[in-house]
Amino acid sequence: MAAGAAEPLGIALEGYPYPYPIAFLPLTVEHEPVRMAYMDVAPAGAANGHTVLLLHGRNFPASYWAPVIAALTQTGFRVIAPDQIGFGKSSKPEGPWSFDTAAAQTAALLDSLGIAQVDVIGHSMGGMLAARFTRTYPDRVRRLVL
Repeated sequence: MAAGAAEPLGIALEGYPYPYPIAFLPLTVEHEPVRMAYMDVAPAGAANGHTVLLLHGRNFPASYWAPVIAALTQTGFRVIAPDQIGFGKSSKPEGPWSFDTAAAQTAALLDSLGIAQVDVIGHSMGGMLAARFTRTYPDRVRRLVL
């Protein structure tokens, strides 16, 4: 690599910094082990007892939610911001992608974190996923923002 050249980011954005620590949930997609990357950010002040789930748009990693995460955590929300499978720091398996599968994987993430109910905010493709998640798991959604 030439002097001064940027390091490659990598297929899982290994070289791209995120604003909060990343954790990974192991999942399986069509018998292939994969990992869903996510940020789980605690309230910065007094907790209000609510969790917000942020669902990113197509071709965006969850890191672009940084200003929204900061605003929400300052007002007492816990924030979960996943990179859906196929995006950002999550695995990029071969095969089809569907909103139904992504909704189920998102529910699995919430289950793994012990979160029963969320306020969902979705942007662009994430709005479509938010609608599918809400339709599929209506008891898990307190509020929906598109």
